[in-house]
Amino acid sequence: MSVNEQPFHVTIQNLTPVFIVYVSCQLQQATGNFSEQIRDGFQRIKDWAQQRGYNPSALKVIGIPRTNGAQLVGYECALELPEFISQDIQDIQTKLLPGGRYIILSLEKDSNTIGETIGRFFAEYMPQHQLIVDPQRPTYEIYYEQTMDFCVPLR
Repeated sequence: MSVNEQPFHVTIQNLTPVFIVYVSCQLQQATGNFSEQIRDGFQRIKDWAQQRGYNPSALKVIGIPRTNGAQLVGYECALELPEFISQDIQDIQTKLLPGGRYIILSLEKDSNTIGETIGRFFAEYMPQHQLIVDPQRPTYEIYYEQTMDFCVPLR
């Protein structure tokens, strides 16, 4: 383990389904730095929630990466909503994130190590523990002030 590798902090939990409101960022066209596009997406969804009387800082912030192999091609910037609403206008959409058995990798929000740590997690930890990703459910990220939970569905 090199000096800047984060150790794995892992739990396996049964997560309950989560109702979310989100905007999708298509990233294929974007060159290089996606963080600005993603940050704008989160700002739009927080503004939307605030305009409807929700307190965005009291809602879970969730990111859902869409990948093609190792390539990030899209990203859904989401907030957990406390109740079901039907909301598909312009680019704001709603859906239910499925629950079930997930392995959760807790990480410090450090952009220098997140990608590498997640790569090691899939390359080392998952095979060593004979864990298999369930491709029917999305992998997603829950963001907190200093940390994030990387939630991977298990078969």
